[in-house]
Amino acid sequence: MSDKNLRRLPLAAAALLVCISAQADYTSPDGKFRMSGFGTLGVSKTNNDEVKFNYPGQGGGSDKAYGLHPDTKVAVQGTQAITDTVSATAQVMTKYRSESAYVPEFEWVFLKWQATPALTVRGGRMGGPFFMISDFRDVGYANTTVRPNLDVYGQVPVSSFEGVDATYQLTAGSATVNATVFAGSASADFSSARRKSGESTQPGVVTELTPSTFKLKNLVGLNLTSEFDNGLTLRLGHTQGKISLSSPSVTALLTATAGSPLEAAVANTVVIDKNDVSFTGVGATYDSGTIIVSAEYTKRRSDSLVSDTTGWYVNTGYRWGAFTPYVGFSRLKVDDLNKANPLAANLGDLSAAGAVARGMQGLLNTQKLTQRTVTAGVRWDFLPSAALKVQFDQVRKPADSFGLFYTVDPGTTDARNFLNEKRKVNVVSVAVDFVF
Repeated sequence: MSDKNLRRLPLAAAALLVCISAQADYTSPDGKFRMSGFGTLGVSKTNNDEVKFNYPGQGGGSDKAYGLHPDTKVAVQGTQAITDTVSATAQVMTKYRSESAYVPEFEWVFLKWQATPALTVRGGRMGGPFFMISDFRDVGYANTTVRPNLDVYGQVPVSSFEGVDATYQLTAGSATVNATVFAGSASADFSSARRKSGESTQPGVVTELTPSTFKLKNLVGLNLTSEFDNGLTLRLGHTQGKISLSSPSVTALLTATAGSPLEAAVANTVVIDKNDVSFTGVGATYDSGTIIVSAEYTKRRSDSLVSDTTGWYVNTGYRWGAFTPYVGFSRLKVDDLNKANPLAANLGDLSAAGAVARGMQGLLNTQKLTQRTVTAGVRWDFLPSAALKVQFDQVRKPADSFGLFYTVDPGTTDARNFLNEKRKVNVVSVAVDFVF
């Protein structure tokens, strides 16, 4: 298959074919076992030391000093055919995670049954099916940009789920239509700060906190995609379920107010326990071999502390030989914070109620995510299985918003200034993506 034809395939299919065709992958002599992998070596820096730029949930990120995270990662994937119609797949990935460290984890462990030529059933741990490129959001080589657009993909920081899905494929004219239904559960460790203000009694000392854990239960959803011969792919997806949160900050507030008149106010504001949550997205990609366009529009809805948001992006690129310059525009907007601080009048008090009020406000502030981003970059495919990317992002956030940035300590003057004032953060990223 020519490079041009490979590039015209939808991104998910392209990622698979790249892994299969890479010279360094391995296939057993009987053809029943195949192993391949992918990775990114990336560095980034910003013009701001008040906060850090990261993938939402990571326990750190980059600032004015160049850092290898948030983008550096490596993964190995193997597939074993068990019968003519049943196979097993496992993928182990090491990337920077909420523990503020590079940690290897099983991203995928599932069985696949090709029940009929048109029907596929899978069960186990699989890619979280929330976006256009959910299964391949970490495969940098399969994407034009350094990373999936965070204004959209940062709304659901869950990369995998445990459950079952079934996909039925049919042909309608020039389109190949895939309908996927799925059900299961998911969890993700999430770090929005290394400590909350006031939890350390020594100035300048940062207290390590166990990351919060979001759990999604009773997940059900539907994805519809249509792939056309001219390089156009359309997608519609909807997911809903129940969300719960285990957080050391929430636990500390509940413990401090247990049996007091403030306990109910705390519980009703910050406790997330089997609350309704949903995520809906529509998207499109177009790849003519020369012109590349991708766009998604998404909405997150919740009846808990998790805010209601709308995110969208549009990216476009132009292939000129081995080079692909590209630009993008995106926005993440908080539609509703859903919860207000019932003790807001006590924020300035030195009383116990004031301390509780400030603790709750710190949690509410983590949901102030509004920002917008302009992206420009270039990709150079210098080898058949490796690409160099240089990217510039300008992220603008309004006053009273943290955007998607990571704050080591929200109680510092720098962090408060960042929250309360407008900011324009420039991010420079250089990455080498490879498959093997």
